[in-house]
Amino acid sequence: MNYFLDMDTNIIKSVLLITAAHLILSAGCNKNGTTPCRNNAYNFAVTSHWEPQRNSYTVGDTIYLFSSFSKSLTNLINTTPVDYSNAVAIGGGIGMGYLDTISRNAMPARSKFDYFAIIGTIGERAVAPDQGPAFTYAENSSSYSFRCGIVCKQKGIFMFNVSDLQSPGIRGKNCTNAGFGMTVTNTDKSFSLYQYALGIAPENGTIQNGYCFRVQ
Repeated sequence: MNYFLDMDTNIIKSVLLITAAHLILSAGCNKNGTTPCRNNAYNFAVTSHWEPQRNSYTVGDTIYLFSSFSKSLTNLINTTPVDYSNAVAIGGGIGMGYLDTISRNAMPARSKFDYFAIIGTIGERAVAPDQGPAFTYAENSSSYSFRCGIVCKQKGIFMFNVSDLQSPGIRGKNCTNAGFGMTVTNTDKSFSLYQYALGIAPENGTIQNGYCFRVQ
């Protein structure tokens, strides 16, 4: 089995689902009485990007992830505008994979990086200790924002994958839980490294959310 293909289709989704479950369980007993629907009441589209955009970094370099979106969003379920202010939490996960050119597989790579939050929080619960951290956004006056730095510790070819997001809802309002479809907007995600390392082309979900690079 190609581990990273499995990571794309299962593990990244698991990071999202476990992060979401943690947020929803926390919301269920919060003092504002927010209770999620069984399915998302809202679906939104959001973006993020990595900077500086390069296909090669050096051990000790820091790669920054930034994402920000307005509280005024369009519900993709029925195209209606939504004011999504005062959310209990909006969070997701960063999958980290080491692309092994010898075995043609990918392996968990969380231990090969350090990370720190600049806006929001990072390093909370994730699907497993070795597969990448979870993170949550900070609420500003008109938007939600997240920014973190990830420090390269070891050489190799790697891929990061930013998951879709989840929120258990708006404080004091039931059935306002939401999913946020994530797109990484970097113009060059260096998928030639992915194909070089694994010998296969990336899947669509990887292309949308992934970012490949070499650490020298």
